[in-house]
Amino acid sequence: MKFLSETSTELRQMVRCLELYYRQQRSQKDIAKALGVSAATVSRWLKRAFAEGLVRVELDLPRTPRLEAALVNSYGLREAVVVASGGRGDIREEIGLAAAAYFEEVATDGMRIGLSCGFTLYQMIRYLRDRRFRGLSLYPLSGESTLRLVDLFPNTLVGMMAAKYRPHVTAHALPVQHLASLGEIERLRRRLVRDPEIRRIYEAAQDVDIALVGIGMIAEQTPGFCSLAESYGVSVKRLRQLGVVGEINYQPFNAEGKIVDEPELRALMRRILSVQADRLQALSKRRDRRVIAIAGGRSKIEAVRGALCGRFMNVLVTDADVASALTGR
Repeated sequence: MKFLSETSTELRQMVRCLELYYRQQRSQKDIAKALGVSAATVSRWLKRAFAEGLVRVELDLPRTPRLEAALVNSYGLREAVVVASGGRGDIREEIGLAAAAYFEEVATDGMRIGLSCGFTLYQMIRYLRDRRFRGLSLYPLSGESTLRLVDLFPNTLVGMMAAKYRPHVTAHALPVQHLASLGEIERLRRRLVRDPEIRRIYEAAQDVDIALVGIGMIAEQTPGFCSLAESYGVSVKRLRQLGVVGEINYQPFNAEGKIVDEPELRALMRRILSVQADRLQALSKRRDRRVIAIAGGRSKIEAVRGALCGRFMNVLVTDADVASALTGR
């Protein structure tokens, strides 16, 4: 960090400046007097602290109970969390922050947690409080997609979440899949599930207490599902021709929430080992389970609507723009 190049005396003064300004709410004029420097110096230190990462600003946007109730009533959800829209930052970060707070309200020690993939889910994990829970067991809801593509896949996010709760956590992984034909995938699945440890992890992932899932949209240059589809020779244009509006845990669905089970998509959909859409639907029907979908932004309205119609989740964390479009409020 660049501050370390300063003399030790000036570094201590800058740290003291930050303490006085952010924690004691002192004015810059008072700080300058207390430290024996000019007000201009105090202003320069504060700007450098923000620019170089010593200070980070986190917005805790208000929730909108009216829209939350409208989503619950319109789509039969168990709960909804809706954060206010309109900030100039990345709304996915704000949704992630809200999802982290919600997760920490409903999770308890010893639970089994399943994770799918996506950037908003990554943002949620960022905001979880270190060592908040003990005895969690973490499971990927799908095996890694391929060795040729690297992204925020389930195994990766399981590892990130485990880092928050170490050493009091157990984290599991599912095998990596090379690009392969449907026949090869089926043969490899049968071979893998003969391994008792892999079968145990796979079965446990399908019966988690809380599943945390993202909702993917269908668009050009979109990491994850769309990039993987391209690897199988299925373009975004072709996905749209087939009626695909979104995906959840690599399961493509249409505007009515029906899984698009076309022959050319089956190798893409039927990961070696993954929790299928019908299992997410079954978990969502149970009062003792939560499937929490975390997604927002205007570009995802169509995908979120399709996922809600398919009842792939019983909790949605999103933003007010999406909630308004989905409920007409």
